[in-house]
Amino acid sequence: MNTRQILPPILLIAMAAILATTLPSAIAGRARNYDWFSPVIDTRSILMNGFVELPDESAMQQAAIEAIVESLDDPYTMYVAPSHTDEFQKDLSGHYVGIGAHVNGRAGRLEILSPMDGSPALEAGVRAGDVILMIDDFDTKGQPVQTCIDELLGEPGSEVRVHVRHTDESEEWLTVVRQPITAPTVSGLARHNQAWRYHLDESRGLAYARVNQFTMDTVPQLLEALEPLTRQGPLNGLVLDLRGNPGGALPAAIDMAELFLDGGEIVSIAPAREDRTDERRTATASPGEAFEGTPMVVLIDEHSASASEIVAGALRDNNRAMIVGERSFGKGSVQEVRPLDDDMGMLKFTTAYYFVPSGRNIHRRRHLPDEAWGVDPSPGCVVPETPEDMLKRVERRWVFDAITDDEPDLPQVADEAWLRTEYNDPALAEAMTLLRHHHAHQDWPELDEDEDPAFPPLQADLDAALDRREAFERHLVQLNDEILRLMGSEATVERGLVGLDEDVDMAGAEITLRAADGSTLGTWRVAENEDIRASLGALELEPVTDDGKDDAG
Repeated sequence: MNTRQILPPILLIAMAAILATTLPSAIAGRARNYDWFSPVIDTRSILMNGFVELPDESAMQQAAIEAIVESLDDPYTMYVAPSHTDEFQKDLSGHYVGIGAHVNGRAGRLEILSPMDGSPALEAGVRAGDVILMIDDFDTKGQPVQTCIDELLGEPGSEVRVHVRHTDESEEWLTVVRQPITAPTVSGLARHNQAWRYHLDESRGLAYARVNQFTMDTVPQLLEALEPLTRQGPLNGLVLDLRGNPGGALPAAIDMAELFLDGGEIVSIAPAREDRTDERRTATASPGEAFEGTPMVVLIDEHSASASEIVAGALRDNNRAMIVGERSFGKGSVQEVRPLDDDMGMLKFTTAYYFVPSGRNIHRRRHLPDEAWGVDPSPGCVVPETPEDMLKRVERRWVFDAITDDEPDLPQVADEAWLRTEYNDPALAEAMTLLRHHHAHQDWPELDEDEDPAFPPLQADLDAALDRREAFERHLVQLNDEILRLMGSEATVERGLVGLDEDVDMAGAEITLRAADGSTLGTWRVAENEDIRASLGALELEPVTDDGKDDAG
């Protein structure tokens, strides 16, 4: 007896109908894909068989992928070649194997800004201000910073020898044992006894934390940083500094915002394409977090982007924090990373846009008006900062950030005057004023939005555009002079026409044409009612002999 179940005839008919409708469309879709690749395949075949030299197939393949990505005209969609995937994943996760130090390029060498807390570099004796001259047998002079960093990376437990020049000009070889490093993303106001100080005013319970990137380690690092402060007493105010933070992991931003919200929407995500059926996803906060009642000021600037804007936008739209500084960058898109087959690298591409609780997508686009992008400071809380001001602030901050045996003096209370003059940070001083007022009156001060200056990013963009135009004009003048020099004899004619008064009667005037070496090529007389410029262009001037008499013709 056949024990297989017999399908009812009605079901067989239905299945046949489904196959009859879906198979042709699937086959047609596959055919369209093959048709799309036909000219690409033809191009490859022609070049592989007929190009003067044997092409590099791998380079051709990568170039084809890069061209496809570039055609999307999206700065956040990118192809990561196989040679760069390790560095890309390190940046995404914040994890790598190395010596653990913040570095910078300086005078053609690699400079240590500061070793990291508990790092192999710190243990080996590397200090802030050290200049790395050699990495094993590799001379750092004139080498790109990333190339030098690559030399410092390696396998866990492996040794690397670095030849350093200390700030007192003494030199020595140090041996550092490479270890897994988790890049810190949270820092405090300054170093004290080589540890971070997070309080602005300990007696009032006012704290400060800077977040420079969002990884999955960021929220745990912030909780670990603030936990000792909460043991000392209630946290009565917090400055969350997101300036210069380019973003990072979306889940980390959501977790960060939820730390400070007792409810409400954090962010929603949706595609813009009508043919996408993805549902709009919304992240909301739940009550019960430790800091959801702590008065907050969030610092942002024009370099605060993506995940930073999610946090700032969520806290602003939920009336949870005062936002101080400048309008943020305006990156309201979400990216996904997928590996390509055959170890051909990775593809990072935009999949959707995110919307802050007010419903705005803050993504900056060319066709949108200026007021339609970014997260704005709270009314009356715009603190302008020029690029020069920002550079000075960041340079000054490293004096207080670096792990060093010679720490600068640090007051017990970081009052507004000290923050402005010694720390070189007017926006943080403004945040301190707001927190002190809230601590004294249990409310924020009334601020006048009309007192805000024009948004600095707009003025900065305008100034930069004007500077570029001026540079282009200077370059065009130089290029024109170079063209005239290369034109030789024609250059002599053109230079003679510069500044020529159009109203002067040139009839009968004589023009001598000389070569670049100064030798005379000939003399011409301008005909009556003749346009001298047109005549020179068409060579229709009357030739004159050396004795001044008309020549034949």
